Amino acid sequence: MTPLTTAVVRGACPHDCPDTCALVTTVQDGKAVKLQGNPDHRHTAGVLCTKVSRYIERNDHPERLTQPMRRAGPKGTGRFEPVSWDVALDDIADRLARLSCNNPDTILPYSYAGTMGLVQGESMDRRFFHQLGASFLDRTICSTAGGDALVYTLGGKVGMRVEFFAEAKLILIWGSNSIASNLHFWRHAQAAKRAGARLVCIDPRKTETADKCDEHIALLPGTDGALALALMHELIAHDWLDHDYIAQHTLGWERLRERALQWPPERAAAVCGVPVQQIRDLARAYGTTKPAAIRLNYGMQRVRGGGNAARAVACLPALVGAWRDRAGGLLLSASGQFPVDRAALQRPQLLAGRRPRTINMVRIGDALLGDADALSGGPPIEAVIVYNSNPLAVAPESAKVAAGFAREDLFTVVLEQFQTDTADYADYLLPATTQLEHWDIHTSYGHTDVLLNRPAVAPRGEARSNAWVFRELARRMGFDDPCFQDDDEALCRQAFAPGAIDWAALE
Repeated sequence: MTPLTTAVVRGACPHDCPDTCALVTTVQDGKAVKLQGNPDHRHTAGVLCTKVSRYIERNDHPERLTQPMRRAGPKGTGRFEPVSWDVALDDIADRLARLSCNNPDTILPYSYAGTMGLVQGESMDRRFFHQLGASFLDRTICSTAGGDALVYTLGGKVGMRVEFFAEAKLILIWGSNSIASNLHFWRHAQAAKRAGARLVCIDPRKTETADKCDEHIALLPGTDGALALALMHELIAHDWLDHDYIAQHTLGWERLRERALQWPPERAAAVCGVPVQQIRDLARAYGTTKPAAIRLNYGMQRVRGGGNAARAVACLPALVGAWRDRAGGLLLSASGQFPVDRAALQRPQLLAGRRPRTINMVRIGDALLGDADALSGGPPIEAVIVYNSNPLAVAPESAKVAAGFAREDLFTVVLEQFQTDTADYADYLLPATTQLEHWDIHTSYGHTDVLLNRPAVAPRGEARSNAWVFRELARRMGFDDPCFQDDDEALCRQAFAPGAIDWAALE
């Protein structure tokens, strides 16, 4: 009997989650048989969420797409016939070439965070669309307001290192159900609690996290800015301020002070729907406990005025000098900590001076239906290439989105692992690889480690990586810049400037 060949392959979770877990896949005779968190990765510590712990089931699922398909029925019916890769890619390249000769603005890429990997998410695809001159997509659907708030307030998407929350004495978990969506942060919060820290959850809902905290402040949705300003009011009124830190490290304090003094706890209580005393007590705790840390999350910025609310919360640590301590401050996103070389990955110089129009992804329904404002005053969209996203499920006003994709004159290509509701409207449906089947490299917005994802198993059937598809389309369209020959592993190595990361440690 031939002995089994066993290998252990290190990788990274691809999902849009702050934890960005390190994976270890056990492979026997070419088949993935076990997936677990990497116990040697300090943030993952061997633990995965329920979804990802079953990722092999996704990879091996009988409904995986395993061959290219061409539409064989009315749009939206999901009826397809199998074709070869050559037939599919030749036709796609020909149709895109004809559209680009007329006006490349009529071609739109549509992608988001189906994978957070730098290679399969934003490398060869960007090069392809830059060379083509296609419309830009403004990827605003999730976190833009909060991310911009950090940039305007702190200078970048930066914050505390997540592991230092374990040393805090007060933790405000603001707009986050950490137990469900940020599991590995919760481990640090629990360590702090065992050491005597007080945990306060600020959330309209009584989530699992709120239930496990020492206090739950159930403010009304969209009123976070009012609460933050009332906390500032109390910090000023009781002089719980670090005047030296404010003088040395902030700008605009006098104007912020003037604004905050317009928000006494009584006014905020009426707006937020919480007791006046609860606001006062929270301000006292935040102003007098050191170190104090805030774990802010994106739920609170998905409302009108959410960006300014996130800015107000992000101002709080500076007022009390919380940044002086490594266990004090705030974390919303750590993604700005990484020296990613996006110019090397995406090659914007391929635009050669062209300035394509920009389409906001949240208005894809309006744009496909010809709304002049959504089209930024440009021509109608005639082709959409969808990858790493399912706009019929995630974009606002889904009835408009469906109507737009149902246009018979719209050429739609979808790269997917499964036949989604967007895929039902595709003219060509191309089978995409999973995280177990391709190279990628990942940063994180919840910790500060870079993770390399190696392919653990061969692609199912004829599935191919996103980067492979765009590389092949570029070849068929005669794009001869040498950058279009870079394979997926080479793209991983180009994601950071030489010397920026320790490749030996990654490998």
